[in-house]
Amino acid sequence: MPKTSGFNLKTILKNKLLDEILGAQKKTDPYQVLVLDSHTSKIISSCCTMSDLLEGGFVAIQDIEKNREEIDLAATYFLNVTGIEQDGKTRNDERVLNKLAEDFAYGDGWNADRKEGNKLKKKYLRAYVNVTQSIRKALISNILAKEARFVSSCRALNEVNIDFLSYESKVFLLNQPYVLENLINSDQHDAVSITERIVNQLVSLCIVMNEKPYVRYETPPSSASNFEKMHKFLATSFDDAMRSATEKLPNWKPRENPATLLILNRTTDMAAPLIHHLSYQSVLADIFGMKGDVITVSAENKDSGETEEKTYVMNEDDDVWNQKRHLHIDDAHSQLKDELKQFKKESVPHKFASHLKGPGTEKLDSKTLLKVVKDLPKYREKTKAFNKHIKIIEKAKGIIARSAKVAPVIPLMQSLACGFDSRFNSVKPSSVWNNVKDILKTNEVEFIDKASITLLYTIMRGGNTSSEKATFEDVFNDYGQKGAGFLVALKNMELLGFNTGKPRSSKEFKLEKGHYEMIRTKCAKKDKTFGARYIPKVQYACSLLVDGNLDKKAYPYTKEPPKSAGVSSSRSTAFSVRRQRRNKTGADDSSKPRLIIFVLGGITASEMGGIYEVGAQYNVDIVIGSTDMVTTEEIVKSLSGGEISRGMQLNSRTLS
Repeated sequence: MPKTSGFNLKTILKNKLLDEILGAQKKTDPYQVLVLDSHTSKIISSCCTMSDLLEGGFVAIQDIEKNREEIDLAATYFLNVTGIEQDGKTRNDERVLNKLAEDFAYGDGWNADRKEGNKLKKKYLRAYVNVTQSIRKALISNILAKEARFVSSCRALNEVNIDFLSYESKVFLLNQPYVLENLINSDQHDAVSITERIVNQLVSLCIVMNEKPYVRYETPPSSASNFEKMHKFLATSFDDAMRSATEKLPNWKPRENPATLLILNRTTDMAAPLIHHLSYQSVLADIFGMKGDVITVSAENKDSGETEEKTYVMNEDDDVWNQKRHLHIDDAHSQLKDELKQFKKESVPHKFASHLKGPGTEKLDSKTLLKVVKDLPKYREKTKAFNKHIKIIEKAKGIIARSAKVAPVIPLMQSLACGFDSRFNSVKPSSVWNNVKDILKTNEVEFIDKASITLLYTIMRGGNTSSEKATFEDVFNDYGQKGAGFLVALKNMELLGFNTGKPRSSKEFKLEKGHYEMIRTKCAKKDKTFGARYIPKVQYACSLLVDGNLDKKAYPYTKEPPKSAGVSSSRSTAFSVRRQRRNKTGADDSSKPRLIIFVLGGITASEMGGIYEVGAQYNVDIVIGSTDMVTTEEIVKSLSGGEISRGMQLNSRTLS
């Protein structure tokens, strides 16, 4: 089972950090302390393991926000400094830089003029300081320059332009959760500050990837809300920010074949985060609330009879997860069982298992016995990996199949999103109102699923009648604070451009013709469509972009590229992409087409899977990213205006 090959954002980021930035002073100080904050800690952990850092000479990793003992070693700092003001202040930058200066402060007991008193010992011998973005000159002069011992101890102060997380080999995140809430509840100045930070983070991604891309964005509707226009602001601001950043990097050179950066808004496809998609990764992330890449599974201990919880890390270091995460959960299950059976059939230890267990060991010759013993650890490791995923999938499938909480909800979600049911009959939202009402009034259905159905129905219907609103109020008022908060969230959908008043045909959501046809065509070819009918719009748009058919009026360039340039900038380029797919030798990294997709407001596991599928289909490196991962739970909390706290649990489902 090979690991992900070809372009790998995690590897690129790790090499950039360890070799060029954090490891730049390794010859001078082979052993150092690495000092991080909460944001940069996530950046590091997204691409580096603890063993990577130890091999890099970092004997201790410390949090700048916590109290630390003095260590007689040099320290490399990697800190989150944005250079952006909010509320007229650079609060985060000031706090972080003050912490940095304090590590080298003499203390209040020392009189610098007289050079007498009690002098604090500095935390580290020397400091090599790296910050994610630019530091305002005023902060350098007002904070760092005023601490004399920091000035004498600081050997480097670098703006490194690394300000994103490599979530997967082809997925990046900006570590900005609840950006919907932050943007719709901010005044204009703060909203501009948030989007400016996002632009700078996108620039840092492109610098690391050696890309100076052509930028396209989806044209907002004429009656767009302020949030719906935000991604256009991002797109039009990008070129200036990219130019400003690269002017400070005289040795930086972009790839010869520029990528295309396509910027989309979460509001362009609200169905993707609101429906249940039954790919393996989506099931764990959406239905069972997997946090990041960690899933918790409860099982009964056969010996003690007690329930125990086990946590599993589901990332690309796990070959089984790497290959099966985007498959329909039924396909993943059947393939894993078949592959485990085949693996056991072909493995040497399994063939001779009976000999090893019984008194017949002497029947094996020494050469065979040596082979069995040598292969045994690998055999145990692989069977354990297979069995882990098989058990998780079987537990998840069992809960979905036997539970009235999930199974009835999934086809209704898919029908609302697609506009047709599993038999390809056309579905209008108003025609399934009775089904919606039945689900809302079923006690066994989870609160979060009722919220999803309500939001999805409202979007597709183009509003709500007075009787529908009365039903929603009757249902959600029974849930106390979170129910009241959800009703606020439903009303606040208007801030995203959706009508929640009397249904209007102009506000009724309809899939683009091509998107609708793509979904129907793929469904006709699929063996399993339960929970897998809907195809996210980002996958549809990306397919058109690679094929050279993405409408330039609906998705204009910020600056029109020359006809000979970049991926999918012209019809001729699209054909070159298809030729590459047929080229068995493949193209080198400098010429292979690349696309960067950014969705403002969060992405889902199903969207990630869709982009991997398009990339594999056309042999194009496609990187997708967003401000953060998103589910219905985050959307509801973001729109609730603070009525539902971020810490409140809305999804109680577990793998138990």
